[in-house]
Amino acid sequence: MKAQALKKLDSAERAVHHLVAHCCKEGRLYRHNPKLVAQVSRTGKWLLNAMAALRQALPCTKETNREFD
Repeated sequence: MKAQALKKLDSAERAVHHLVAHCCKEGRLYRHNPKLVAQVSRTGKWLLNAMAALRQALPCTKETNREFD
């Protein structure tokens, strides 16, 4: 995977981690709409797992990943 693609994936993972952290039961968002915030948290965790699987499935060299960038 090219460095630019890795940076994008890293950035997305950080953003989703941040979102999931703000969806905790003790957070301000949860008090406003617990069911919806819980759904966002579950979806975010699913997305983090999907991105981790993508990172493992794709080769990490520039030569073999030209078609992905």
